[in-house]
Amino acid sequence: MERRKATWSNLTISINAILTLLLPFILPYGYFLSFIILLMIIQQILLRLIFQSPSKRSLILSQPGWEILKVENLDSNAYAFVNISEQKSDLVVFVHGWQSSSEKFFERIQIFHNAGLHTMAIDMRGHGISPDTPEWTAGKVISDVKSLLNEIDNSLIDKVHFYGHSLGGFVCLGMHHERHEGWWKDKYGTLMLESPMAAYSPILEEMSGRLSFMLPLLKKWALQGFNKIHPEAGGIEWKDIDVPHWGLPKVPTLLLQASNDKRLGRFHYDLLRSQDIDLQSHLIDSLGHSNNRVNSERDRLIKKWIDDMII
Repeated sequence: MERRKATWSNLTISINAILTLLLPFILPYGYFLSFIILLMIIQQILLRLIFQSPSKRSLILSQPGWEILKVENLDSNAYAFVNISEQKSDLVVFVHGWQSSSEKFFERIQIFHNAGLHTMAIDMRGHGISPDTPEWTAGKVISDVKSLLNEIDNSLIDKVHFYGHSLGGFVCLGMHHERHEGWWKDKYGTLMLESPMAAYSPILEEMSGRLSFMLPLLKKWALQGFNKIHPEAGGIEWKDIDVPHWGLPKVPTLLLQASNDKRLGRFHYDLLRSQDIDLQSHLIDSLGHSNNRVNSERDRLIKKWIDDMII
């Protein structure tokens, strides 16, 4: 079986740490070998930071009327909350942001549900009801979303719309890449993005912090790691982790951006606005990046989009 991992196990790291202590006493060039192994351990620690899972979880959606959908995918289980009526309608798929969950989407989901639409809310790996995962990547989440959609009876679905917030927006954008296929792509309706992440490169630059002098190495290791975890990607390059190469929508897209986004700023908003896509964008002064379960201005724009573009 192909090993889709970029980092060592805890046992391997422990053994190598012990070797760094013992080698100087048992080999003539032990100090040199210990130094090399120590550098490899440091690399592994940095790789773990790059591919780390979230450090905390939000609440699990517990409202009545939802079916929990579970599917095994990539040696783990993917979870979603599904609310599909017996009447044929459009389906809206929600993907939350980092350290959030479907539960925090509930009020927004209700806007679509009240309009008579099917709804499906994904809990990303390490979030909500979904289990933790070693080596967290957006690529794994995309694979999970596709697997969950394949479990849906699409005979009741006219079109599929996606709503992604923050990192969830990055996932939704990535699904537009030609490598990702499925019945949902043939029925794609519209894309809705709320204060989305549209590029990974500035995130890694931010993560490097005081190690910014190592950024070229971190970039190289991050790409090598991703390609080990996702050999099906065909060997991505640095440009492939940002829009437009990450994925670019060919459908009508609604962009709802927090005017004062204290988490992602305006970089991702400006990047999307610079693309040649069918985009309706709104800067919302009253909207924050987080803690935005209810926002009257945003919710009014969502309802208008439903009336104009979905129903």
